Amino acid sequence: MYARPEYWQSLSPPERHLHVARTLSEIHSAWTFAGLTAICAYGIEHSYALHRELTVHIASATKIVNRKNAPIRRIHVHDIRRYQANGIPVTDIHRALIDCASMYSFTDTLPMFDSAAHKGVSLNGLPESCRTLSIDSANVVALCAYADPLSENGGESFARATIIELGFIVPRLQRPFMNPSNPNAPLRADFTWELPGGILIVGEFDGMEKYVMNDTTRSSVQARVHAERERENQLKAQGVTTIVRFEFEDLTHPERLEHKLLQAGVPKRR
Repeated sequence: MYARPEYWQSLSPPERHLHVARTLSEIHSAWTFAGLTAICAYGIEHSYALHRELTVHIASATKIVNRKNAPIRRIHVHDIRRYQANGIPVTDIHRALIDCASMYSFTDTLPMFDSAAHKGVSLNGLPESCRTLSIDSANVVALCAYADPLSENGGESFARATIIELGFIVPRLQRPFMNPSNPNAPLRADFTWELPGGILIVGEFDGMEKYVMNDTTRSSVQARVHAERERENQLKAQGVTTIVRFEFEDLTHPERLEHKLLQAGVPKRR
C-alpha cells in the first residue's frame, strides 16, 4: 500500500488508520473491522496516543492468539454482524465500545463513551452484554456510570477521567453562567464543584494550546489574556470562589493535577 508522503503527513492518525482499513477492505472483502478501527469509522473521539502503532483491528469468528506488534489484531466475535460506517464494514458501535474497553484503560476509553453518548448512542445494557459475551465487564460498568454526553471534546473527557482516577468527586460539566456582554451566549465552565458553605470551584481545561510570545503574536496573546481575566471576573461576580486552570501536560503528570485540585479545595471521594 502506498500514499504520497506530503498527503500522508497531512492526515490525522484516525484518518491514516481509515485509509489503511479501506485499502485492506478492497483486498479482503470478507473482513469486518472491529475495535479501534470501528471507533475511527464511527467518528468517535479518542486519544491519538492509541495510534502510536498503526494496528488495524478485525473481527474473527475463531479465537486466535495475536502476535505482539502485529499490524493486524484479531478480536474474537462469535456472531459477526456487519454494518457500514465511513466506507468499511464494521461491527456495531456497542461491540466496538466493549472491545475497546477490554483493551484500553479507563482514561483512554472514557472519551469514546462520552463521544458515543454525545452522538445519541444508548449505553444501557452494555454491562449485561459483556456478561453474555463472557467478557470482563468491570471497566464497562465504570465507563457507563461516568459517561457524560455534555463533554465537549476528547481532551475534556480525558481530563475528567484523570480527575476520577485520582479520587476526586466528579465535577459537573458545562455549568452555564450569565454573560453580561452577550446574554444570549452564556458562559460555560468546563468543570464545576459546588460544595457546602457556598463554595463554588471552577476548573478550566486549556487543552494543548500554549502562548507563543513573539512580535507577530504578542497582540493576540495579550487579547486572550485580557479575555480570560474578564471571564474570570465575570465568574467570580456570580459566586465562583476559586478558579483552577490546568493543561494537557498536567494530565500526563497526574501528580501536578492532583496538587492543583487539592490547592483549589476540591475534595476527594470518601
